[in-house]
Amino acid sequence: MRKSFRALTAAGASGLALLLQAPAPAAGPPALTKPVHVSKFDVDPGRLYSSPALAVDPRNPLRIVAGYADLRTRRCGLVRSVDGGSTWTRPDASPATASFPFCSQSQGGVIQAPVAFGGGGMIYMALNGWGPEEAARTGGAVMLARSADLGDSWETVVVRNAREKTGNDVENIRPVQSIAVDANGGRDDIVYLTFARTVTNPPAPNAAPSSPMVAVSRDGGRTFGEAVNLAENVFESQALRDMAFAAVTTTTAGAGPTSTTTIPAAGSKGAQPNQAANFGSAGSRNGMIARVDSKGTAYVTWPTGTANVAPAPPSALALSKSSDGGKTWSSAVSIPFSYENATGGPAGAYPQFAVSPKTGSLHIVYNRNSTPDLVGASEVFERASYDGGATWSEPRVLSDDDPKNYGGQFFPNLSIAPNGRIDVVWWDTRDMQGLRATDAYYSYSDDDGKTWAPNIRLTEQSIDRRLGIWGNNYDIASQPGVASTNAYAVFGWDDTRNSDRSFQDNNTVGGGLQDLYIAAAQFEAIGGGSSSAAKVALAGVVGLLAVGLMLLLGAVVTRRRGGDSSVVQEPATPTAKARQ
Repeated sequence: MRKSFRALTAAGASGLALLLQAPAPAAGPPALTKPVHVSKFDVDPGRLYSSPALAVDPRNPLRIVAGYADLRTRRCGLVRSVDGGSTWTRPDASPATASFPFCSQSQGGVIQAPVAFGGGGMIYMALNGWGPEEAARTGGAVMLARSADLGDSWETVVVRNAREKTGNDVENIRPVQSIAVDANGGRDDIVYLTFARTVTNPPAPNAAPSSPMVAVSRDGGRTFGEAVNLAENVFESQALRDMAFAAVTTTTAGAGPTSTTTIPAAGSKGAQPNQAANFGSAGSRNGMIARVDSKGTAYVTWPTGTANVAPAPPSALALSKSSDGGKTWSSAVSIPFSYENATGGPAGAYPQFAVSPKTGSLHIVYNRNSTPDLVGASEVFERASYDGGATWSEPRVLSDDDPKNYGGQFFPNLSIAPNGRIDVVWWDTRDMQGLRATDAYYSYSDDDGKTWAPNIRLTEQSIDRRLGIWGNNYDIASQPGVASTNAYAVFGWDDTRNSDRSFQDNNTVGGGLQDLYIAAAQFEAIGGGSSSAAKVALAGVVGLLAVGLMLLLGAVVTRRRGGDSSVVQEPATPTAKARQ
């Protein structure tokens, strides 16, 4: 007893001393943790993880989850950490269903398996479900999986099913774009899920543009109402359509040996391009992003697009709002039509979007090549609105590398901490020129996006993109993952460093493997300031000392009753008990 108590009190005193001696929140740059190999539990030589989608439990910043797709098996799953990202496990349960076993999305610039925490620690994951019936990965279903036990079990519902549709009703509802949760809207979480919808059968000149869709559940993801097309009625305004056509810059193509012009049939949509039916959202790549502010107002950003219009107007950014839990929506063009906006495509993605929980300001990040004569060049831009989307700041360049290096910055992602700090991460080629190696870089803002910290490299070694799936291999390049707390920002990426180059498959296009890696930028040391992690740790130490004190009192009482405590009575063995 004496030895046990001494060890116990020594451990408690040491823990308390570490907490009391921990530094206060740093005023300078954050401290970076060493990247953690998250998927080391998986020894399959063909593993091919996407970049993870990250979420932190707002009730406990030590609990982190990451949604992923294995791009070779085409299945999605979850990994979790309960110690702030130091160690990770993968539950056996799958969020998929027997009817829709696969989930991976084939489009580039798309976040796979977005996740979010709701009230009571509930985890939500948005999925595109499909099976062998959807060989081209079109159609299938939009699904919502939820777990109340950190991924040990799942309840999955079909939000929209395109498998049974025929004729002109055939639709492509891929990809799922985002998920957002309002945990303060009442007894149950309100869940918002966005996806792109394209009617695939009608060809030009009578094609239909893509539609930005949002489906809403007001009972914690158990059921969903009919998805709403946010572009409906937005382009009924002749003045708005005229603005789009006025933004078109016409160029004259050089003379060529085989130049043909197709005149749309009379009465077709193509013959009358300036009509509302030709306007909608941009194609299927990322850009229809739902977020909820601290007051419960839901926002969805989506880039505009057209069909049957040549030359097509440049994209604008539309903003939809709902202040009644998704029952009704108002939509309007928020950033006018311009070639300066994000354009999507293999080397770019439409904006990622977040709302500051502290100020309510709106922020988007995207990448764009402002010097198109330089192939592979790109910059990361940020824009902010401080009036609910009525006006936006001019684009700010976040990447600070020397322009003479002609580095490229691609596929940014962002998250905003409860204290208002904005964290932005992206892929970067400045450390190894060309598109066959990337690093993850990071910047943050402490003043609501008005100024930004110098760029910070997160990856300690460049990722070899000649291996795994990237760029021209299969054109799948998800954004790096990011989630924010006041104490830290956590980042995740797919990494090919563990590929075995002795295998022939690793030397072919699309060969190799991709693992999950996680790192954090710490603004508070554990135990510093008044972070939740410090309070949890301190409570644990106090509890440990209390237990030790109780044991000490018990030992003192035993000693007084039993005499000399130096005599230790060994417990009875089964043989001894039998003899007694």
